[in-house]
Amino acid sequence: MATRQPQELLYLKQLQWSGRQSQPSEVKMVTSFLQLISLLILHELCAAASRCLSAEMVEARERKFNASQKLNLQPDAREHQNRTTCVQAAREMHELNGRALSPWRYYIDRNDSRQPRDISFAKCLCKGCIIDGHEVNDYNSVEVWAPMLVLIKTECKDANTYRVQKMRIEVPVGCTCVRPKITK
Repeated sequence: MATRQPQELLYLKQLQWSGRQSQPSEVKMVTSFLQLISLLILHELCAAASRCLSAEMVEARERKFNASQKLNLQPDAREHQNRTTCVQAAREMHELNGRALSPWRYYIDRNDSRQPRDISFAKCLCKGCIIDGHEVNDYNSVEVWAPMLVLIKTECKDANTYRVQKMRIEVPVGCTCVRPKITK
């Protein structure tokens, strides 16, 4: 015997309470109707979330998104682009990213289909860690990652229209010193 859908069971219970006998054709008709309504609602919800927007509407959404981002925690990468080596970072050790046991520099990651387009990414300068002013390879420098909410813009089939959706990406924000992984 075939298993019945929850809608069918609900309808059968209602028929039992009313004292009427259910006809298989009635049950199938009600089930089909409920499935059709569910599909229509699902279609509308999906379409609303993925509508194509004009370039002006995309710009307005980007402005609204930028205004909602209260803190810009991304440092100015241009200040740190000169520091490129572990040895140089060990000598300087002035700012936090240079005084750390795992110094890092920032670079600009640009993506024109993302808002914000430019995000500062951290990159570790050493494979090992700075101990007593020298790199020691008994430890490893690894990136520290943090989630960041961005808008992603993708082109639609129609010219000059775009689909915009919020997405959480992982961004390297600094580096830390860790013990190396030991494989057994």
